[in-house]
Amino acid sequence: MTGIRDVQAEDREAFLDMWADFVSLAPDEPGNHGVMGELNWSRMIDPAHALKALIATDENGAAVGFTLYLPFAFTWARGDVCYLQDIYVRAQARGKGIAQAMIAELEKRGRDAGWFKVFWMTQADNFTAQRVYDKVAKRMDYLRYDLNVCEP
Repeated sequence: MTGIRDVQAEDREAFLDMWADFVSLAPDEPGNHGVMGELNWSRMIDPAHALKALIATDENGAAVGFTLYLPFAFTWARGDVCYLQDIYVRAQARGKGIAQAMIAELEKRGRDAGWFKVFWMTQADNFTAQRVYDKVAKRMDYLRYDLNVCEP
């Protein structure tokens, strides 16, 4: 059985290891792959920062996945929304419902906090992830446009 919990200080090494694998899976994704693991770690471990993180653990308590998310005000609803920015499961733990469990935990937190919705994006050719997402959410037809204004 997998546990889902908030990130803790002792998760640093496991998170950084998972982050390195995560960014290696998307080498063409624009961004500063070299420094973002450490920077994201410092953001999500800071209680005052908006970036939050969940850690998925296996039956032995080892970290096998993470979800990075940002709740924020939404101009089209009374409740906030939550952007699920990144979700990752270690290769040996995939296919066991861990990603679904992390999304379900965000849904629960959203209900408790009164969020309007949780939303996320994925690459058009990421069919493995889409099979999971199609089980738990409604696919929308919006397109994403990026206007980069500074170097990552």
